[in-house]
Amino acid sequence: MEPGGGTLARIVVPAGARSMQGHRAGIVTRVLAGAVDSFIAVLGVGLGYLAVLVIRYVVSPRDFQFVEPGFGLLLLCFLWLLTVYLTLAWATTGRSYGARLLGLRVVDHRGRRLRPGIALLRALLCVFVPIVLFWVVVSRENRSAADVLLRTSVIYDWAATTHTPQGIPEHGPASGSSGGTVGS
Repeated sequence: MEPGGGTLARIVVPAGARSMQGHRAGIVTRVLAGAVDSFIAVLGVGLGYLAVLVIRYVVSPRDFQFVEPGFGLLLLCFLWLLTVYLTLAWATTGRSYGARLLGLRVVDHRGRRLRPGIALLRALLCVFVPIVLFWVVVSRENRSAADVLLRTSVIYDWAATTHTPQGIPEHGPASGSSGGTVGS
């Protein structure tokens, strides 16, 4: 039985989606995954705020007042949390929760997990200069400017595989279909 092509992959992955396995993801899927990840970061900031309130209440219940952190601090916390979250996700599994939900994985030019430094640089670019992600719209290879700069790709990867793919083509798909594939 081939890795990633076993019985479980056929059961979980719809037949129409199997043909996209290993191809680079387009803008719609990436934006949806980004929206899920942003929501998780907002939720994290909210839980952090709640934790600060609880600690303040426990330490001094008589003097307790709600803290008004201001938009600037909340935005800074959101950007920091999103950067850390994406860095850890891409450096460990190649997937954030949004990517996992939509069947995506971020890989290097050889189809492997990103090194921590590359994951951090990619997260910084994606969080602080998000316009670089929209290069996917005009790229014939479905690559963002961050992907081109850092030699990474966002691929469809619904079935967990235990093998290391052969690599991502640097100059477009070898098979002629849009998006390119792992191992092409």
